[in-house]
Amino acid sequence: MSEIKIDLDITALSKQLEKFAQEVVKDIQKGVQALAIDAHSHIKEKAQTNLKSFREQYLENLSPPEQINDFLWVITLNQAAEWIEEGRSEAYDMKPGLLNTVRPGKQPVKTDSKGRKYRIVPMDQAKASTKMSSGNAGYEQNMVNKVKSELKKRGIPYKKLEVDPVTGSPRLGKLHSIDIDSYTPGRGNTPQLHGLSIYQKKQKDGSVKRSITTFRTVHEDQDGKWIHPPVEAKNFFQEAKTWVENEFEKKILPSIVDKYSGR
Repeated sequence: MSEIKIDLDITALSKQLEKFAQEVVKDIQKGVQALAIDAHSHIKEKAQTNLKSFREQYLENLSPPEQINDFLWVITLNQAAEWIEEGRSEAYDMKPGLLNTVRPGKQPVKTDSKGRKYRIVPMDQAKASTKMSSGNAGYEQNMVNKVKSELKKRGIPYKKLEVDPVTGSPRLGKLHSIDIDSYTPGRGNTPQLHGLSIYQKKQKDGSVKRSITTFRTVHEDQDGKWIHPPVEAKNFFQEAKTWVENEFEKKILPSIVDKYSGR
């Protein structure tokens, strides 16, 4: 588990301002608390700006600042997302993660007749460019372009909701199932855009969401499949730690010294 500790040395400041000890302590506590909150926001902003397909998993596992004592706050990143922070230097097998750490709201893990785990994985084929992986964006954009082109040929809208011609209400359920000539990835058996399904589903707030999705099965005995390329370390925590130390030294401490030095 990655963590950043907001724990700063105030010895020198205490000696200078010991006659205002209680007031100084309160100001430092407020300063450290503010830095902890800002550090958390700093990490979130970095994740939202720099992560694409891993963004949701990273943010779900990032804790808010937790106060340990008057001068110590801790922000943690749960182990499920630690590999995003620290990176992976070699290609890795995605199957253990997909079959053992499914998040709430995602497709469940099932067991076949022989007791082997498997899971149906939905793959968004209408992904916005802002959610595409930086190292894979060209490939993903090519798939999106193929989908757009094929739907245009068939007179099917890409993003616009399809409505019932009589009532004018959005159609619901599975609207289309299409096979599009496309690339077969890695050691896969199925072209990327075969079995493309278009759904419109009503959300809890009453709105209707349109999705363009393919579904693939990950099975625990699929040797050589579902292998992810290396992941570059993000180091958001280290950047935040450096930022906190700089803010404390150059802004918090000087402001407190200035406040009390003339009294």
